Amino acid sequence: MAPIRVLVVDDAAVLRRLVARALTSAGGIDVVGTAGDGEQALEQVERLAPDLVVMDLEMPALDGVGAVRELRRRGWATPVVMVSTPTDDGAEATLRALAAGATDFFPKPSRASSPVEALARVRDGLVPVVRALAGHAAAGGPGRAPASSVHVGRPVVPPLAPAAVVPPVVAPAPSAGPAAVVRPPVVHVAALHPPVTNAPAPARPVAPAAPAAPAPAAPAPSRPSPSTGRGAPGEPVVPAPRPGSPARPPAPAAHAPARTAPVAATAFPAASPLAAAAASPSGPPPGRRGAGLPAVVAVGSSTGGPEALARLLQALPADLPVPVVVTQHMPPVFTRQLAVRLDRLGPLAVREAEDGDDLRPGRVLVAPGDRHLVLRRAGADVVVQLSQAAPVNFCRPAVDVMLRSCVDVHGAGVLAVVLTGMGSDGRDGCADVRRAGGAVLVQDAETSVVWGMPGAVASAGLADAVLPLDAVAGAVASACRRGAPALAGGAR
Repeated sequence: MAPIRVLVVDDAAVLRRLVARALTSAGGIDVVGTAGDGEQALEQVERLAPDLVVMDLEMPALDGVGAVRELRRRGWATPVVMVSTPTDDGAEATLRALAAGATDFFPKPSRASSPVEALARVRDGLVPVVRALAGHAAAGGPGRAPASSVHVGRPVVPPLAPAAVVPPVVAPAPSAGPAAVVRPPVVHVAALHPPVTNAPAPARPVAPAAPAAPAPAAPAPSRPSPSTGRGAPGEPVVPAPRPGSPARPPAPAAHAPARTAPVAATAFPAASPLAAAAASPSGPPPGRRGAGLPAVVAVGSSTGGPEALARLLQALPADLPVPVVVTQHMPPVFTRQLAVRLDRLGPLAVREAEDGDDLRPGRVLVAPGDRHLVLRRAGADVVVQLSQAAPVNFCRPAVDVMLRSCVDVHGAGVLAVVLTGMGSDGRDGCADVRRAGGAVLVQDAETSVVWGMPGAVASAGLADAVLPLDAVAGAVASACRRGAPALAGGAR
């Protein structure tokens, strides 16, 4: 197999050498060029057509955000991994870069005790990401997208029709060894999801959204990195297929409406606990939640997750009658800035979770970096408890920890949503959700940056539905709107 060809971009020569040495020492990766600023990076990409670019954020002449934006404007779908500073300003710039089209990011090693430790941190954290994201060089050829797919500075493909839900993928859950990957078919039936119209008045001020990230190229299988919290070593990482253009579908409108018309019902399989909810439009009597109706929506994501979360939360209605909890694999500081950005983009109130936060309908709580998000009962309420217990799946926060606590509190009233990400975090938690009678939705391979986490859930036969990203919000709203609003923590 040909080595992965990487371009390293940083204005500091010492960091260029550190990153280049870390990558080449891992084997199977060639650093084919370096650049000292964004303008040089653009020239090198045109000349070298690398499989992947590792780029600093803060540079003279043209910074990382501007360089990514220009690459996408020119039609290059080459994966770009940003190297960012773990500060508020660095995290905010990182999220802007992801919105402009960067594929992923890696925090610069801080407070390393020696050059040897700094080298090891970069190698252990960055190499798995590079291997996972650069597989398109072997599978899909050059990194430039077709000219016809370039729109508003982003490589795009025509919008996907909303998908019909497919039955769960029946495959045995893995035991000792990795499971074979099973990619379920996605049947696109636009009639299942008529267009949603906007109601007149927003419930809360909504700032315009930043542009959505373009599609990264399909990654290659690799070992997730313990140091970045993106999955356990040895777990299979399933690259998302990119037939034709490797770009992702276009972004939604400038901002999500604060209120939407009723969402058309999603056709869930008869065996799904969501089918009963969808079959009863009138819902249960006020103050009671019927069988199959979620009491909480729990979302897990990793690689590609920030932009997937933005598109999901933008499309959810402001009057969503249940709370939402989110675990995104990210370091401290970055999760706080992620919550700030998500709060600006859509109609729901989003914040980074704190100890003792109570769950409220329509509010989204994001697990902070390096803390597990756990739900517990406090009298009639349900509150958040943050934990520094040992990492699970080499992740803290971990999706499995969040899902298991949701099941402990709400039993069958859990709707789990697993979005794009490396590794298999969330698979075991989804098994607990299904055993308790809850429901599971996963993002499909075609719209995932990496079909690792959702693929692991689908391959284990745990998914009630496998959906393109832009159909997930409709399925969530459809499931949650079949009953009267109820406070989290109230009687089920």
